[in-house]
Amino acid sequence: MLNSRSYPALVLTLLLAGCGGGGGSGSAPVAANNPPPSLPSPMEGNIVTSVPAPTYAVGSGNLSIFNAINALRGKIGSGLLAQSLLLDKSAQAHWSYINQNGISELHGETAGKPGYTGVRAADRIAAAGYSAAVSGEAIYSTVGTDKYMTCVAEWANSVYHAALLFASTIDIGVAANNFNPAEGASTLCVVDVATSTSQAAQLPGAGSIRAYPYANQADVPFVFFNRTETPTPVPDLVEAGTPVTVSFETRGMAVTAPIAISQFSLTPAGGTAVDARILVNKGGKLGPVITTNGPALTDDSNMQGFTATLVPVQRLKASTSYSVAVIAMVDGKAINKSWTFTTAAQ
Repeated sequence: MLNSRSYPALVLTLLLAGCGGGGGSGSAPVAANNPPPSLPSPMEGNIVTSVPAPTYAVGSGNLSIFNAINALRGKIGSGLLAQSLLLDKSAQAHWSYINQNGISELHGETAGKPGYTGVRAADRIAAAGYSAAVSGEAIYSTVGTDKYMTCVAEWANSVYHAALLFASTIDIGVAANNFNPAEGASTLCVVDVATSTSQAAQLPGAGSIRAYPYANQADVPFVFFNRTETPTPVPDLVEAGTPVTVSFETRGMAVTAPIAISQFSLTPAGGTAVDARILVNKGGKLGPVITTNGPALTDDSNMQGFTATLVPVQRLKASTSYSVAVIAMVDGKAINKSWTFTTAAQ
């Protein structure tokens, strides 16, 4: 069955998941919002539950990033990503470009500069020899060295950049290592993800949702430094609580099928629901129309389609159990889900 969604929406989503997220230790990220080319949609397939062992060296940053991303995607229900040597090549090429030219050009490259392989991520992936139907990139630079887990943690604890955890892509390439540009020694993580023109995009079955934080997750961050993410979500806030993201996207779901949200709340044990903003892309080129039967929704054109993110207006409480409740009508099917997670200690 052909994917009923428009392919360019997915590409734009992934490109918005461009670089570091919510922590205070990383450089200020800049999202790459480049218009994607018009290409055929990939087929849809089942969630991938096993992939070949990667060839990354034991103890390397590449292996740490690969394992951490797949561990999160597996727990969320998004499916695992397989190592692609061609995507490794494109990620390493861009890592080397930044290492030579500095972190001022996290996503774009300038022709004529040392290490140039392409302006956009899609260009660099193509230059490496990978024929992509869908592609995207994630980058994070964190102060100090050997902080590979920080890269993945900051992509997860964000609004726009968490798209890496929900993307329907199949393959991944990683380049993560310490570097020492003029700005000072740090860790630079570059990840390229893609689905080739011959592969099926992995998506869960109808009636399901995926979420981060996931059910029963422990040690969840309780603060999101939203002004370190660019574009900046809820820019009027100095800081926020950890975002809760829900993806309604499933196999066979039409891009025109509306989503109506009746409840999306976050409540601490023994307390009342926290004050929060719910960000959605209400509809158009990135996905179906999203409406509300209750909670106020903030229309945000930087949000990926099929997705809603709840951003608490204040940091959450440490060492506290929180319950998430989601009630919605999705593609004519009723969704009524609830789960809990626990924040980290102070």
